Amino acid sequence: MPESNSKLRVREVISFDKNWRFSKDDPEGAETGGFDDSDWRTLNVPHDWSIEEPFDPDMESGGTQGYLPRRAVAWYRKRFTLPSGQRAKRIAVRFDGVHNHSQVWVNGVCVGYRPYGYVSYQYDITPYLVEDGENVIAVKVDNTSPLTDRWYSGSGIYRHVWLVVTEPLHVVPWGTYVTASGISAEAATLHVQTEFVNHFDRRSECEVLTQVRDEAGHIIAEQKKPHVLEPGERGTVHQSLQLESPKLWSPDTPDLYEVYSSIIMNGEAVDDEVTAIGIREAVFDNGRGFLLNGKPLKLKGVCLHHDLGSLGAAFHERAMERRHRVLKEMGCNAIRFAHNPMAPELLDICDRMGFLVIDEAFDKWKSLSYEPIFDQWWKLDLEAMIRSDRNHACVILWSVGNEVERQGSPEMIDILARLAAYCRELDPSRPVTCAFEPHNWPRTLFHGPIEEKVKVMKTLAEHVDILALNYQEQWYEHYREAIPDKLILGAESFPYFRGNGNVLKSFVPMNPWFDVTNHDYVVGQFVWPGIDYLGETSFPYKGWNAGLIDTCGFRKPISYLHESLWSDRPMVRIAVLDDSLPVRNPARWTAHWHAPKMISGWTYPGHENQLLQLATFTNCESVELVLNGESLGVKNLEDFPNHIMTWFVPYAQGTLEAIGRTNGELCATHQLRTAGAAHRVALRPEREELTADGIDLVHVEVNIVDADGILVPNAEVKVEFELAGEGRIVGIDSGNLASDEPYQGMARTTFFGKCLVIIQSSEMPGTIELRARADGLFADTAIIATYNVH
Repeated sequence: MPESNSKLRVREVISFDKNWRFSKDDPEGAETGGFDDSDWRTLNVPHDWSIEEPFDPDMESGGTQGYLPRRAVAWYRKRFTLPSGQRAKRIAVRFDGVHNHSQVWVNGVCVGYRPYGYVSYQYDITPYLVEDGENVIAVKVDNTSPLTDRWYSGSGIYRHVWLVVTEPLHVVPWGTYVTASGISAEAATLHVQTEFVNHFDRRSECEVLTQVRDEAGHIIAEQKKPHVLEPGERGTVHQSLQLESPKLWSPDTPDLYEVYSSIIMNGEAVDDEVTAIGIREAVFDNGRGFLLNGKPLKLKGVCLHHDLGSLGAAFHERAMERRHRVLKEMGCNAIRFAHNPMAPELLDICDRMGFLVIDEAFDKWKSLSYEPIFDQWWKLDLEAMIRSDRNHACVILWSVGNEVERQGSPEMIDILARLAAYCRELDPSRPVTCAFEPHNWPRTLFHGPIEEKVKVMKTLAEHVDILALNYQEQWYEHYREAIPDKLILGAESFPYFRGNGNVLKSFVPMNPWFDVTNHDYVVGQFVWPGIDYLGETSFPYKGWNAGLIDTCGFRKPISYLHESLWSDRPMVRIAVLDDSLPVRNPARWTAHWHAPKMISGWTYPGHENQLLQLATFTNCESVELVLNGESLGVKNLEDFPNHIMTWFVPYAQGTLEAIGRTNGELCATHQLRTAGAAHRVALRPEREELTADGIDLVHVEVNIVDADGILVPNAEVKVEFELAGEGRIVGIDSGNLASDEPYQGMARTTFFGKCLVIIQSSEMPGTIELRARADGLFADTAIIATYNVH
C-alpha cells in the first residue's frame, strides 16, 4: 500500500495521494495559488472520473470507451506545507500516470506538460515552493480530443502520486540500472550503474556505496567508489559486485534482492535509493527456444488491458493482486501489457508473484490518440518506460508497438528501426519486438498467396529480435522456413479457435497452444484477452467479453481448458455446452474470439432425459463421468487432440461428477449439483480484516443459492446493498457487460447467479457491515474488521 518508504534513511518518498480537490470543469485561474476551490469535491487519488459517469449510448467514440463519458477538462488541486526539515532540500513530485494531456502548476508556475497518459514522470518543483507558507499544486487534465484509445483509458490522476525529498546531491529519477552476468546457482555478477546530480553550489566530493541485501536484510555484497561532481554536473558510477550461491528468480521461485544505493559525503549518507531486483538469466535461444536460468520454459501467457472492471482505470494494488492470483491459479506464467506502459506497482506485483512480462510502449503510432504527439514524444515516452521498468526481473522483452499502420511500408519500417534501435541503446540486456498482425497488410494480401505474406514478414523481421505474431499460427511453419534465425511468439491468440489454411477467417476448434508445444521455435502463447475489459465494443455492450475471466475476476468455463494445458496440478472440470445462454457479444467481427457458450451448472428443469452436450477439461490421463452414482463411462485424454473431452448425457437432476485418474490413481474430481429454487443471498468476503488506511480493499462475492447452499447458476436477481461502519462501496459489478446498471451504485442484478461488491476501508479502525437483500429471498450480512497500520 502507498506509504513513505521506511527502508530509506535519507531520501523520503511520501505518498501524495490524499486530500486533492477536484472539479470536472475548466474555470479561469484554476492554476493559481489563490484560486478558491473550497466548493470543489475532496477525494483521494488514484481517481478515474469516467467510471463514475452514467453510460451514454450516444457519445462520440463511445464503443472504444465503454460508453463512459471522457471528453472534458478537469482540475485537481492540493495544498501542502513543507516541514522545517525539508526546506533546504530538493523537492520533486512524481506522477505514475495521468490520463490525458496533463499540465502541472506549482504556486501558479507551470512546471510541465505530458500528453501521454501511460508513462510516469517527475518534476523538480524546488524553485517554485514557498518555504514558510502554504503551497498549491494544480493539475489540469484535458481529455477533450475526439481521438481515443481502442480500449477504455479512464480519465484523471488514475495512478499514484509521490513527493520525493532529497538532498541537493542525489540519484536522478530512475537513475539506477542493474544487470547481471555469469548467472548460475553458484555465482552471479551484478553490474550497477548509478547516475546522480549535484545541485549544491559547490564542488562535491562523494562516494557511491552500493549494497546488495537478501530478503532478511543481510548485506551479502557491497562496494564503494569515489566520484567528484562540479555544481550542476551529472555523473555516472559503474560498479560490479560478486554474489555467491544466489537464489535465482523464476515464476516458481520469485526470490528478490534489494540493491541499496547511497551517496556518501564526509562520511554521511546524503541520499539513498532502494531497487528491488531478481537474479535470472533470460535467453531466447534460436535452437532451444526461451530459456530461463538455462532451462527451457514455454510462456503460458495472457494479454491484459489496465482497467479493473467496476473500479475503472484507477489503480488499486489489492484488486490487481487478486486478479493475478486467479491467473496464477490457472497456470499462467506470463503477461503481455496491452498496449501501453503499466503502473509501476503492477511490475512489482509481477516480480513478487512470478510473472514474465512483455512490456509494450504503444499501440498505433500514426493513428488514433497517439498520432498527434508521436513525432515529438515517442522518444521521451519510450525512454520513460524503459528507465522506470528496466530493473524488474519480470520484464523479458520490450515491444515498441502493436498492429501498427501499413506494416511493411517504407515509412513503417523506418519508424520500427528507429524505435527498436533506441530500445537497444537504453537497455542492451533485453530483446526487442513489435506485435504484427495480418489485418493491416494491403487488402490484396488478405487472401493472397502465402509467399507474399512471407515476403512482408521477412522485411519486418530484419528489425526485431523476436517475431511477435497476432493470430498467425497457421503460417508459423512458413515463416520459420523463410526466417530460420528468428524465434516466434504468439503475441495474441484466440482462446478457443485456431486459424486454418490461408484464409484469414477460417477456423478450427484447436487451441493455438499446440503450436507452442509442437515447435521449439515457438516460445509461447498470449491469449486475447486474459480478462474481460471495458471498451472496444458496440452498444449495449460496455466492453470486450471474450476473456478467460470476467470483469469481476470470476473464472469462465473456458479458463479451465487453459488450466488443463498450462498447469501441472491435477485437475478436472465439467462444463455444459448450452446455446441458450446469454449472448456474450453478438458482433460478427468478434465471434471467433469466443468459445462455445458453456456453463458450470447442472440445473435444467423440464429437460429430463434430454441429451445435453458436456465438455470435461483435464490434465489427467482419463476421466470417468458419474451421474447420481452411476458411471457413464471412461474417456482417455489421448483420444481428444484438442484436449476437450466431449460427452452426451441424458439430463437427470442430482449430482454429476467427473473423476480424473492418472496411472489408475484418482487425482482430481469435480461435481455439479442440481440447484433448487433461489432461497437466499450468500455473501463471501475474500477476507475478514482490512487495514484502516483509506486504501485497502475487500472483494465480496455475492451468490444466489438454494436452501442447500448450491449456487443457482441461471439466477438473475436484483440485489440491494446497505453499508454501515468504517468503509464505503467503491465498485459493484456482475460481469455482465450488457448491463446498464452503474458501477458506482448500491444495487446489482446477478449474472450466472453472482455479482461482486468492492469495499474500501476508511482511516478509522472499527467494523464494516455489508447487508445484502433481494425480493423474496433471505438476506445476508458480512462483518469485516478494520485495524490500524502497525
